[in-house]
Amino acid sequence: MSTIKVLDGNGAEKFYKTIGAGTLLDPHLSIPADFITEVIAGNVKGYKGFKALGERENVPIDSKGADIWKGSDLSPAPTNINQIPIPPDVGEQMTVVSEDANDTNAGTGVHTVRIHYLDASGVEMQEDITMNGTTPVNMVATDIRFVQDMHTVAVGSNGFAEGNIKIYATSDSGLVYNMIALGGNKSLVPHRMIPAGKELIQAVWGISESGNQRIAFMIRSTDMYGELLPRVFCPKGTKYLKGSSADNIILNDKIPAFSIVKVSGWADQAGSEASCSWFGVLRDIV
Repeated sequence: MSTIKVLDGNGAEKFYKTIGAGTLLDPHLSIPADFITEVIAGNVKGYKGFKALGERENVPIDSKGADIWKGSDLSPAPTNINQIPIPPDVGEQMTVVSEDANDTNAGTGVHTVRIHYLDASGVEMQEDITMNGTTPVNMVATDIRFVQDMHTVAVGSNGFAEGNIKIYATSDSGLVYNMIALGGNKSLVPHRMIPAGKELIQAVWGISESGNQRIAFMIRSTDMYGELLPRVFCPKGTKYLKGSSADNIILNDKIPAFSIVKVSGWADQAGSEASCSWFGVLRDIV
C-alpha cells in the first residue's frame, strides 16, 4: 500500500491510499472509490473522468473483430460496417445528416446535435449542429482528427431521434465515424482518442451478451507498454461471454496521448447481442 498526494481545486493537499498492488506476474493498481468520486466531482486538479458506452445487435463473424456500434443499421451502409475508419491525423471536415425528415429544427425529432471532437492538434473541441432532416449539414470545423462523442442538446415533441443520425467525412459519405441510433439521444460508440497533453489511467470495463451466442470481447488501444503505435490495436483486456455479463473488470493500464481505445467482438456464430462500457481517468501530463 502507498499514498497518493493530490491537490484539490483550491490547491490544498489531499491524500489517498492505493490498494491491490498485485503480484510480479499480475501487477495492477486499484484506485479507491473516494478518489474516483472526487475526480468525477471535479475536485482533483489535473484529473477528470473519461467513459464510453457501446451496443451492437447481431454481431457478425469477422476474423478482424467487429467493432461494437450500430453501423449496420445505417442506410445506405457505411463503407466498412465492422471496423470504424480512422480520420487522417491532419483532420478533415465532416457532415451530419439524419435518415428522417423530422430530425430538423422545426420537427418532432432532434433539433440540435453537439459533436465532441479532437482537432488536428489533439485539443478537445465541440460544435453544435442544427439538424436539417435528410439534408446534410457540413460542420464549420475542417480539422477534425477524431470524433469522441455526439449527443442531442435540443429536441422536438417526440424527444428523441426519429431516424439514425450519422457523422461522416464530407469528402466521402461512406466513411462514417459515429452515430446516434433511431430512438436515442446519444452515441453508443465506445471509441475514444486520448487528448493531447493527457494520459488515460484505465480503471474498469464491462461487457454483456444477451443473444445466448458465444462471443470474445476485447478492449484494445493503439499503444503497448506506454509507446504509441498508430493504427496498431493491441489487446488490453479480453473475455468470452455467452448469455451473461461481466462488470467492473479491472484493467488499470496507462494509455498515452493520441492512442485510440475501442471495444470489438469475435462471434462464434451470428446472433450475438453485445453491449459494453468502460471508464477511466484522464490525467494531465506534467
